[in-house]
Amino acid sequence: METAFERTKHFKSRRLTLLKTVCAFVLAFLFTFFQLLCVPANAKNQETVIKLGILNTIDPWFFVWSFGDSIEHLRKDNPNLKIESRELSFSELQKAIEAKELDFFIAPSGFFAFVSESAGAAQLATFHRELAADPGKSVGSVFVKRAGDERYKKLADLTHARISATDSNSFEGWIIAIGELRKQGLDIERIIRNAVFTGYGLPDVLTFLLNGSTDVGVLKACELEHLIDEGTIKQDDFEVIGEKTTSELKCRVSTNLYPDVVFASLPKAPSALVKAFSVSLLTMPKVGDGTWGFASDFSTVHELYRTLRLGPYEYLRHLTPTALLYEYRYVFYGFLALLLLALFYIYAVNKLVRRRTKALQVALEKKERAQEEARNVQERLFQLEKAGIVQELSAMFAHQPIASLINYSEGLKMYFSQNKEKEDSTVSEALEEMSAQAERLSQIINRVRRYARKEKRLLSPVKLNEVAETALNHVVKTRGASKIDFRIKAEEDAYALADSLEIELVLVNFLKNSIAALNDKNGARVEIQIGRQGVFWKMSVLDNGKFVSADEFEKLSQPIRSRKENGLGMGLSICKVIAENHGGKIMFERRSSGGLIASILLPQLNEGKQNGN
Repeated sequence: METAFERTKHFKSRRLTLLKTVCAFVLAFLFTFFQLLCVPANAKNQETVIKLGILNTIDPWFFVWSFGDSIEHLRKDNPNLKIESRELSFSELQKAIEAKELDFFIAPSGFFAFVSESAGAAQLATFHRELAADPGKSVGSVFVKRAGDERYKKLADLTHARISATDSNSFEGWIIAIGELRKQGLDIERIIRNAVFTGYGLPDVLTFLLNGSTDVGVLKACELEHLIDEGTIKQDDFEVIGEKTTSELKCRVSTNLYPDVVFASLPKAPSALVKAFSVSLLTMPKVGDGTWGFASDFSTVHELYRTLRLGPYEYLRHLTPTALLYEYRYVFYGFLALLLLALFYIYAVNKLVRRRTKALQVALEKKERAQEEARNVQERLFQLEKAGIVQELSAMFAHQPIASLINYSEGLKMYFSQNKEKEDSTVSEALEEMSAQAERLSQIINRVRRYARKEKRLLSPVKLNEVAETALNHVVKTRGASKIDFRIKAEEDAYALADSLEIELVLVNFLKNSIAALNDKNGARVEIQIGRQGVFWKMSVLDNGKFVSADEFEKLSQPIRSRKENGLGMGLSICKVIAENHGGKIMFERRSSGGLIASILLPQLNEGKQNGN
């Protein structure tokens, strides 16, 4: 059985044979070239020199079998042209194109895509090998390993593999391959650092693979089949990794397929010559293992270079945050300075706006307070005017109508007392009530006048229970509130030092307001409660009227205003003055079930004062 060492030796022997064949073709080419140099001078003067560049990383099989025949055919179709071809490296060809030294170039589609946009290159024809169905999908790469190596079953397993290839600039032999590895999500930067490139020399890719120097080799599509067909290697020596099934190419491949070698023109070439070369290439018979055709789509090549950030997309390699920050640091510093200035300006403007807004708010608050004070003063003046009018009316009522009413009622009583036969019990009772109410009215008016004149009053011990009963009886008689359930709930001995009539007036006012709030409601109820609250007696009038809103309740704290259409706003104001003159106060509470509680607080009278001491 043949050992690995013997296989390597046999493989090298085959390679040397191939190298000799290539050298023979090169010598033939040089001989033809020197023959051209010996053409007479007058013939040279009649020829137009055309400069053609060839990338030296082109597939050797194309160079050997197809390139020479293609150039000869062009010379035959264009006898007045002198075609000078130069084999250049990747960087040399790129510089020659930039220096506008060339008219045409032949290179893999990867290089064409690399320079097409920047150099203005145009495709004249694309090589169409006979093993491919479409010239736009005829080249790719294949990953191979030693037979029996179970470490690498798919491309995703190549993360830590050491890979050998011909040249780092070879489109089919490397660029396409690492593009496929990038699609698999592998760290191609690490793979590139560990890769071994032969430079088209010996030992070659498969030799490195056989002797164990590398784990995986990258070959151009169909190269594996060529080596097997010529007997350089045996079919069972190697296995393909990640093989893709495709009908586009009759060779084993591990990657997507791309356009083959491109014959391209540059802006320096005359348009007539470009047309002539295009016709010659596209009508050329088979040369080597294929013909010249036309590839309609190079977007896959551009996408490959964009993915790898190579060629026209190399700038994408520098888009990392650190690289961008360093590259544009001065722009960044300027932007940062502008940003800081903008932030400072915004801060200063906001601070000024806040200061002005605060000053405006203070001014508005002062204005509102001044307006409120002016309204209060105006309202108080209005109430004082009303108080003055009430005083004048009270004086008029006290001196004229009320006095006359009392005199007439007393005169009628004397008349009936002197004429017994004309006496009527109903009339007598009415006269008695009329006289009592007139006297009561006179007392009320006199007290109003006293308040207006701010005269001092004499207070005496008063039993609040009796005052409550008197006030309730008066309201029941005068208001006719027969549908309302009135109740009194009081402690037995509730005494206060007060003016009974004034306290009665307060309770009557509370009761009248409760009756008005009930408005003939079904189940209406009014209750007077008397109880202790600290050192005060609390006399309250409760009703079950409608729910009092917050706005309505707030108005109760301003007794100067009336909530009734025909009211003067004096009732609660007088009640407030009466309570304060007795050392107490009035207060209001909302009931959660509906209705209101109006209360007057009066200081409690101790036991000694109750006995008159």
